[in-house]
Amino acid sequence: KGHDAVTPLDLGVHDLPDETLIQLAAAQARVIVTENAADFASVTTCPVVLVRKSWWPQASLADKVAAALDQWAAANRDPGPFAHWLPDAMR
Repeated sequence: KGHDAVTPLDLGVHDLPDETLIQLAAAQARVIVTENAADFASVTTCPVVLVRKSWWPQASLADKVAAALDQWAAANRDPGPFAHWLPDAMR
């Protein structure tokens, strides 16, 4: 979809501490997309989109998540620096 997306693996690491990931996202004006609501729901320094892999069939997971995030990004051009659950209508 043409979004500038980066994973921890793209940064050369497999397991960044949550706080480091949050700091990087905030410094680079990025949005964190994660299934880990327990650790990221209270973030207040950058936007976080909370998703569940179980919302989509495994066979089409990557395509469905990408399409849903594209819809979310179009609807949230300036998201606040807090956690957002992906709305039902975008799943």
